[in-house]
Amino acid sequence: MIDKYDEIFNAYKEYMETNSKYNVKVVKYNTNTSTYFPLVTCVLNNNIDTDYCTIDMIERYEAFYFTINIYTKDKTKGANIQVASQVINDELSALTQKFFGEKLNMKKTLNQPTPNLDISVLRKTIQYQCLIGSARGNIIRR
Repeated sequence: MIDKYDEIFNAYKEYMETNSKYNVKVVKYNTNTSTYFPLVTCVLNNNIDTDYCTIDMIERYEAFYFTINIYTKDKTKGANIQVASQVINDELSALTQKFFGEKLNMKKTLNQPTPNLDISVLRKTIQYQCLIGSARGNIIRR
């Protein structure tokens, strides 16, 4: 199922980089948040869910949990125009919802600001979940 994660991640990355007006960087894992802003991380947690399988036990479904962390800072754009980190964070959150919630029809299970060690960085954590069939790779909203 890692292939399915890569497929979803690459589509999400392309969607965010194409539609955001703030030159966002999307990565799989957060290694260092202080180097580039705005930064979005997309981390996968999954497990094989034996409660969700077909009657004939041919196809099992894996529960996928996508955890999105959005890191933003105030940004100067153009001729000394200051854009607040909350404005950037709101735009990236809306784009994330359009991709995971509307396009892929995944269920949002978490949407909250998250404390960050560096208080000049605004961080928001959003989590989506779904079931993905092992044989056909179909996404089912849970």
